[in-house]
Amino acid sequence: MLKREKQVLNSDNLKESVLRKILESDSFKGRDLYQKLLKYLVKASCNGATPKEMTIAYDVFNKGKDFNAAEDTTVRVHIHNLRKRLEQYYQSEGQSDKIKLYIPKGHYLVKFAKNIKSESHPLKSHKNILSVLLIFILCLAIFCIIINKYFVSKSNQCFEVIDRNDAIWGRFFRNKYPTSVVIGDFLVFHETDNQLNRSRRIQDYQINTVEELNAYIENNPAKNIESWFLGELPHNSIFNIVDIQPVFLSFKQEMEINFTTEIDINFIKNRNIIYIGEFKNLRALSDLLSFLPVKYETLPWWHGAISYQVDDSLITLKTFHDWGISRYVVDIALVAKLPGQNNENYLIIAGFGYNSQIKIVKLFSQKSSLRDLEDNIKAIHGYVPEYFTIVFEVTGFDRASTTAELKYFQEVKRDFYQKYLPPFSK
Repeated sequence: MLKREKQVLNSDNLKESVLRKILESDSFKGRDLYQKLLKYLVKASCNGATPKEMTIAYDVFNKGKDFNAAEDTTVRVHIHNLRKRLEQYYQSEGQSDKIKLYIPKGHYLVKFAKNIKSESHPLKSHKNILSVLLIFILCLAIFCIIINKYFVSKSNQCFEVIDRNDAIWGRFFRNKYPTSVVIGDFLVFHETDNQLNRSRRIQDYQINTVEELNAYIENNPAKNIESWFLGELPHNSIFNIVDIQPVFLSFKQEMEINFTTEIDINFIKNRNIIYIGEFKNLRALSDLLSFLPVKYETLPWWHGAISYQVDDSLITLKTFHDWGISRYVVDIALVAKLPGQNNENYLIIAGFGYNSQIKIVKLFSQKSSLRDLEDNIKAIHGYVPEYFTIVFEVTGFDRASTTAELKYFQEVKRDFYQKYLPPFSK
């Protein structure tokens, strides 16, 4: 029996199957370097070879003949991180896997064994920061639930109830799909700081997409850079969630909260979406705006521009920030209420800075301001269409906007996406 088990564990097909499942997991998705390293080690195992630090340096990390293992710790550091990543996988997605892949300390030969679930251990000190982040997100979710239950139990005197036949919101929830408020969060990554002799967790405004991070990793291989699976919440996001809550309460809907660092374009299928955040943090949701007649350009430090055509003229609106004493800000916001391919509804509220997000979310979630906005649209367009694109110029002082002026309005037809894309399969 033991001999039979050993033969099964040494099967190349089994090893490749275990490897494939690991590489497709969230723990390894997008981590090209660690995927390459693990593939190399498993291939060596299948070939009956024991990898050496020198050969790994040559074959995986493209080191030259002058590689000195005594001075260059690249291989050891990445093997250490690979072990940690495998531990993370088997504590989450791979918890129920029957076969476990592991790399014993002291050498680089991967092993395969039955996955015997061990007793849970107390969190180590280096995980304390992760615990704080997870607790914060949990508290945020509980906070929203408490607000929901509290207000629903009252007599609706705590907020302005939006009319169920409101021109903008009235039909948004009628498709019975779940609705997610998606917050545009910032990308976070780890890197090694040789001067401090420790790892640092960083949010860099100019490294905010997978492409930008991969380019940074390629240009700085010695920093052992890794993407962090949690993003950083924008400062205004808690206010946005509280401000949008009356809309859900008015229509007796449950609010789900998600973040753009954790979703892909498939997330929008059979789901209503309300996006709140910066243009730079749209990520997968940017595809929804790609066919609109309005184009945006993001620039460093919360700057940007929006362009659109009026008759024969191209109009471009730009942001402005006075970083001096006055802190006067001109921000530009885009609001797009769009139809999904399976009768979903998407509302995109995007700006270049905090000012536009705070102002526009309030504008669309308060009964009195909604009424004024809808009157303005009727004056321009004759009626309020179900789907539309609006550009606002938001002015005021830093994080304390005072006015939102409607600069552009265009109706979006219900069959908008059918003109460009095949329908989703349900």
